[in-house]
Amino acid sequence: VFLQLSEIFIIFTILNLLGVFSLQFSIWLSEEDIQISWMKSLYWAVQTTTTIGYGDVTPPEGFRWFLLFYLAISTYAVGSAFGKLRDFSAKLESMRLLYAWQQQEASHAMLADFSGKPDGSDGDESKE
Repeated sequence: VFLQLSEIFIIFTILNLLGVFSLQFSIWLSEEDIQISWMKSLYWAVQTTTTIGYGDVTPPEGFRWFLLFYLAISTYAVGSAFGKLRDFSAKLESMRLLYAWQQQEASHAMLADFSGKPDGSDGDESKE
């Protein structure tokens, strides 16, 4: 169960690190006078990976080709993460129900409820 959560975390970490280092590398190669700090690169990578993209950080012109692939991969990763979280939620619910079922013990009151008799008696009302 927690393997799915760690897999989602690892995928997002790798995508964000790829975005940060790619942006910084493109700035280093760029002839434009662009100054983007490492923290702002991380901010940009998280915004882009989660497909929010405010547009307040402008990468170099040559970086746009990489962005096409990066956005496609990020969009797939976000969709995959939501699917895994849905599966995770369903597994937790089924585990909870299985645990609750296994914890039930047959009691006298429960057996009386299953007998179909309203007061739990043996059905012979004339023996008073």
